[in-house]
Amino acid sequence: MPNFILSPRTVLVVIATVCVLVLYSGLYWKGRSDEAARQRPRTEAALAQAAVAGLEAQGARATVARVDEAALRRDAASSAAARLSTQLMQTEAAREPLDADRVARLRANDLELCRAAPELAGCAAD
Repeated sequence: MPNFILSPRTVLVVIATVCVLVLYSGLYWKGRSDEAARQRPRTEAALAQAAVAGLEAQGARATVARVDEAALRRDAASSAAARLSTQLMQTEAAREPLDADRVARLRANDLELCRAAPELAGCAAD
């Protein structure tokens, strides 16, 4: 085994080097910590904006789905009404006048609908 003896000068150089490395590491990590603290509000704001954008996109998709569903229902109702209207106009009962009771019931139902939704077509603005 070789006889390895450190001189006081070598020990001082090693200690100084270790101190410089420790000091540099401490300053480096402090700077990174300070920068992270400065960036934290920006990061939190960006995350909040991303969350809001995600919710807005989700709401927009839901709105589009509801509008599409309403359009499909409207189209189905329109085609059913057109089909029934054509069928009813071709029956013999279409040419006969309505009973007075039935006319009164229909008029009462129309008035009730107009009270419930005055924006409907055919509702006279009173």
